[in-house]
Amino acid sequence: MTTDERWERVAEAIVSTPGALPEETRRAIARDEDPPELAALLDKVRRAAYTIGEADVAGLDDDVVVEAALAAALGVALDRRAAALEAVERA
Repeated sequence: MTTDERWERVAEAIVSTPGALPEETRRAIARDEDPPELAALLDKVRRAAYTIGEADVAGLDDDVVVEAALAAALGVALDRRAAALEAVERA
């Protein structure tokens, strides 16, 4: 199995495994298209996860928080991976 295939398997598991959030919502989050009720939390996930506290997740279902955070982190990881591969190809 190639590295690309492994990345695809991880990405598909994050966005398509049955869960609290619909698949379409998780795919949208991975594309940085957040539902309004999760936008502030997911902005922190992408930019400063270490600052997330209880107030950021208050009132949210634990599964929703985990699934949304994984989808947001996946989107960032895929973007950074693509940028790194492009930089290596130019070098």
